Amino acid sequence: MKKLVCLVLAIVMTLALAACASAEFQFERKITIVCPWGVGGGADSTIRPMATLLQDILGVPVEVQNVEGASGVNGVEYTYKQPADGYTFMLGTQSLFMQDMSSTTSMDFKTEFQCIDVLVHSINIIAASKVNMEKYGVTNWEELSKYVEEHPYEVSVGMLTATGVDGASLAQATAGLMLLETPYSGGSEVNSALMGGHCDLAISGTDEIAGLIESGDIIPILALCENRMDIYPDMQCTGELGIDSYMGPWRALFAKTGTPQEAIDAMVAAVEEARQSETWQTFIKNAAYDQREVPSVEELPEFVQSEYKALRDYMFEQGTLTKDYDDLK
Repeated sequence: MKKLVCLVLAIVMTLALAACASAEFQFERKITIVCPWGVGGGADSTIRPMATLLQDILGVPVEVQNVEGASGVNGVEYTYKQPADGYTFMLGTQSLFMQDMSSTTSMDFKTEFQCIDVLVHSINIIAASKVNMEKYGVTNWEELSKYVEEHPYEVSVGMLTATGVDGASLAQATAGLMLLETPYSGGSEVNSALMGGHCDLAISGTDEIAGLIESGDIIPILALCENRMDIYPDMQCTGELGIDSYMGPWRALFAKTGTPQEAIDAMVAAVEEARQSETWQTFIKNAAYDQREVPSVEELPEFVQSEYKALRDYMFEQGTLTKDYDDLK
């Protein structure tokens, strides 16, 4: 009888443990998502609608905390100082990879943070001066490339002083073309130069210059993506032209290394549920973020590694690489 009771107790305990192991992680208090950039910017505008949806799904407050400064580094440092208990996450972009390899972070970002889900993956496009393209007699990227080959250093491209990811993707897309690089201090200055015909080309995220394209002041001439964009069906893309340049701005959730996997899984599950909402679908459509699929959770490790590698190689060529990783060489 005693043995039977012990056996029954053992079975009950085993079932209880199994039930606990299979139960979903439950957040019990406020979650903070750190945004390393200011209120109203592209990053902030992306995470806030997602945070509202997550709050409804998870049943606890989800607060966006802006910790701006130092091109995102201040937000990284702040997040790094928080406990890895599953209640602090961070919005990040691949620009933080470049900060890491510029030795501006106090830690090795590549190993101390984990990308857990990409929210949006925008498409960079090369825009052109309408008046100058008409002057050159070109209507698409193939014609422009041929014109540049026949007229080296005649066609100019606006370059910002801090090129970052845009500079890396531009270098990939225009490899081998002899363009005249013209420095500008900011995006608005480049756009004004394009409209006035003082500059021929510039690179930008689609959402940033959609208004200028719609007004006809500048024209989109090359999309750095796999397929043509639905909103600009006449614009050629790197995929169809065999140009190895697909890098575009993306925004993702990151967790500090050591965060309980159960908390990460619960957050990712909530994000995936939020994606299906009408609110989120409307948001990404209005911002043209629906033109490119984001990598799945299973694809993330390979995706992150390839992004790191592409940026590492660009920084090495530019002479700005100060921190290297063996697995990127």
